[in-house]
Amino acid sequence: MKTLFILLFLFSFILGGNFKRNTSSKVVIDVDNRLMWIDNVSVLKTLLTHEEAIKYCENLSYSGYTNWRLPEIEEFKLIVDKRNSRSYINKKFRFNVPDGYWARRAHWRTLWFYADYMHFISGTAYFDSRHKKKYVRCVRSM
Repeated sequence: MKTLFILLFLFSFILGGNFKRNTSSKVVIDVDNRLMWIDNVSVLKTLLTHEEAIKYCENLSYSGYTNWRLPEIEEFKLIVDKRNSRSYINKKFRFNVPDGYWARRAHWRTLWFYADYMHFISGTAYFDSRHKKKYVRCVRSM
């Protein structure tokens, strides 16, 4: 019985977190990790370099909040859903391009020329030149 309980707990953990969509604000809230993600048409249109993406999120005022930031790659991994083979993102998100989205971290061992991004064609984290343009999805801690 104890083994069954542990397996059920692990299975529910693997299947993903507790996400809620606020349709009027166009945000998705990760209740378990206390994160709020922007999910509006801007995530389909905003292509920026890594440095521009950091500034864009930090200067953003949206849905009554000003503490937006570029997500860490570990935070992006929380919204990946490999069962959604069309876009590899949790189904609560309505706006997504099956392409790369910048994450915050740049790599010191490449003299900060490369930074992480989440690739929503495969749901996999990669890194690339910070000078290339990629999509931007901002997040805030709640």
